[in-house]
Amino acid sequence: MLIPVLSLNWITNALTLSQGLPLPHMKAREPDMATELRRVALAPAATASPSPSAVVTSTEFDWSRAPSTRQQVFAERLTDVRPVCVRGSRNDAENCLLDLPPDTNVEVSASRLMLAGCEASLPAPVRTVLSRQGRDTRALEQAFSETFAAESQGKFSVASIEERLTQQLRQMSPDVQRMLRHPETYIEVPQLAFLRVLSSEQEARRHHIEGPFPQAHGRHSVGAPEVRDAMLGAYIRPPAGGRRHSLFVSLATPSTVQRILQDTLTHAGQHVNQLFGEVPEAYMTARMQMRAVGPGTDIVRTLAELLHEGHQRFGEFARGETREALAPESHRHVQQPPCRPDLPTQTFPATQPPPPAQPASRTEAPPPASAAPAQAPSPSSSRVRRDRKPSVAEMQAALDALERLTREYSSQSRPRYG
Repeated sequence: MLIPVLSLNWITNALTLSQGLPLPHMKAREPDMATELRRVALAPAATASPSPSAVVTSTEFDWSRAPSTRQQVFAERLTDVRPVCVRGSRNDAENCLLDLPPDTNVEVSASRLMLAGCEASLPAPVRTVLSRQGRDTRALEQAFSETFAAESQGKFSVASIEERLTQQLRQMSPDVQRMLRHPETYIEVPQLAFLRVLSSEQEARRHHIEGPFPQAHGRHSVGAPEVRDAMLGAYIRPPAGGRRHSLFVSLATPSTVQRILQDTLTHAGQHVNQLFGEVPEAYMTARMQMRAVGPGTDIVRTLAELLHEGHQRFGEFARGETREALAPESHRHVQQPPCRPDLPTQTFPATQPPPPAQPASRTEAPPPASAAPAQAPSPSSSRVRRDRKPSVAEMQAALDALERLTREYSSQSRPRYG
């Protein structure tokens, strides 16, 4: 009697995974997760119970965790949902997501689809299960709003930040304590110019902007740049020995306060994410500058108030609206067609789409066996050659090609949000 039961379980699991439903081994946790979400959505921020992905209310805060973002909340709550396989269309009116490669099977995470407002593209059984568990878009949006509000009133309140700064500064050397009491000590707040950009012709059409782009995958500015103060960090600049010293303060670092030896402008340029949070994909950054702020009657209190106000302003970046959701012409009603078994499958890229392939008519002499190939092996050739073990030269060539592609894509893109 044991064999039929095992066979039935295997078939059930296979069907479940093929439809993108929550994994079977996570089923026991679903009622608890659904109960937690409903409690977070309905309970006041001051009474909600803490958890790694829920509202923070305890006085014992985990300062190693950066401020919560919508992308983080969605990803954590949907981690057990399999990616969804959809097919891109050549007609953008039939695409919900931007930059889907046409006539290609594409695997997209459920959290990415829901963040982009493309919940309609999830298979109907997946939407039904998530709605029943309280994990649909509306519930997750509410969970993020409650989480962010509770952090602003709790962990990142003025009193909590002041207590954290006082605790960390007391652990520093006596000379730092003396420098902080110097009357010429002040605070430096980095400022960065942000510019809204469009990344493709499809996105331009959704913004009702006509005309082709000079470069197919270039980024084009929209509107005037906007200068913003850093939301999550600043610098304390005490004088000593005829020169300025620097303490880096950030709500997005585990230590919160650390002494640095670099020039503050250089350091700020290298730590944008710890000062402003991860920049949403709809923005491009420009020039950096520093703004001086007086210490007030108590420099620690002044800094705590600045960082608390910064965290509240960080709410826009924490929401991290995707390019699909920001477009005036929404395609959220579009249901992406399901994958076709005869088409290749790709994973939806987290960065800019890759540059177009070289024309097929171009001919070149074949490279010598010891040289790296000009292009990485295609998926079809990889499948054909999978039955034999690659040689050392082939593996080295593949590594060289990957390194070259990494450098190329890094030069054309930047970290994206969500």
